[in-house]
Amino acid sequence: MPTVCIVGASRGIGLGFAEAYAKDGWRVHATTRPPARPGALGRVAGDIVLHPLDVTDAGQIAALATVLAGEAIDVLIHNAGVMGDGMSRQQVMATNVDGAMDTTAALLDRVAASGQKKIAILTSQMGARRGGATPSGAYGASKAILNDRFRAAEPDWRARGLTAIVFHPGWVRTDMGGADASVTVKESVAGMRRVLDGLKPADSGKFLTWQGREHPW
Repeated sequence: MPTVCIVGASRGIGLGFAEAYAKDGWRVHATTRPPARPGALGRVAGDIVLHPLDVTDAGQIAALATVLAGEAIDVLIHNAGVMGDGMSRQQVMATNVDGAMDTTAALLDRVAASGQKKIAILTSQMGARRGGATPSGAYGASKAILNDRFRAAEPDWRARGLTAIVFHPGWVRTDMGGADASVTVKESVAGMRRVLDGLKPADSGKFLTWQGREHPW
């Protein structure tokens, strides 16, 4: 039975991933904040294990790594993130950049112990510089810096036999994306799963869209 760990699974795209993988018989480790209110995630049928995690809390990240010490994680998906409304720039960076990289780093051994050895971190086209300046808004800037951090770390991950990418999931109809977004959660998740299913070591380090196209940095 393959195993997936989805960081940030209580709603939206993360919840969509949990539902899809559980339906297909995967073992699903799903993190949520706060754990006492998992919402729809708590009603998903299948082999799902819920874990409390605030990605800005080093203690909780370490606790998750300890709990998962005996697991081999075939696919690690880091979905947790914030748009940043009402938050300081520092808080947005702590969640979208440091939280993503620190949580992924803490679980690298678990991915390395698996058969598939795949990592996907959700970023955004809003963080793409395309040769220009870093976006001025906190959300876009956080995703641009996340991309930078990923590109710096990925060669070391690749040397360990891991295949890691960052995804633009599309403009998705979630609480963050809004009701006018053009892509449904089901469409985005299905597209990203197809990409992940076909991911090869030669793809490691790429910035891909949910449809599998390479996105400019």
